[in-house]
Amino acid sequence: MQDWTYLGECIKRDRKQKQWLQADLAEAAGLTKRTIGTYEAGRPPASAPDIPSGYYAVGVALGWLADGVERALNGGNPKGETRVATGTAVEVSASGASVLDLYPAVGRFARAAVAAGGDPVLRDLLEEAADRLLQSVPQRPAQSAPQPGYGLAAYRPHAWAEGDTGVPDDDAARIEQALEEHARHGRQEP
Repeated sequence: MQDWTYLGECIKRDRKQKQWLQADLAEAAGLTKRTIGTYEAGRPPASAPDIPSGYYAVGVALGWLADGVERALNGGNPKGETRVATGTAVEVSASGASVLDLYPAVGRFARAAVAAGGDPVLRDLLEEAADRLLQSVPQRPAQSAPQPGYGLAAYRPHAWAEGDTGVPDDDAARIEQALEEHARHGRQEP
């Protein structure tokens, strides 16, 4: 189910973070101030579930990811789940879930609290504090576990039939490394 109210809240929050008025965002997105007000109010458009192109223009103006509108409509962060740099690892919590796994639940809790009558200003403060807390978590280089000898040989051989024509970056790096080692040392039999 599309959450137009949350999308509107994201637009308003990110506009305010830029210290823009509705007129500023309207100008940046090529829309009217009235349209921005309608979007921020969270009213589903008559075309729902189709998404009017103006929402995408707003997303671009606010610096959202290409799929940011869809992310927000599904309760996610339009700027991405986190801003943690690629190639980093975050400790696993005592519950067994990583900090990155737990982070989206903060937003879901905050929206549920407002839906139950809670203060939207406090929701915004909670989400901002959670984001700052996540950014404060020390980052360390991700360490990959040793791979068995056949680990590179058959990564999803059926993927081509499913339309997946690429090799994941982590596999591509391991394949390149294995080829380089093979070229340096020759093939070593187990």
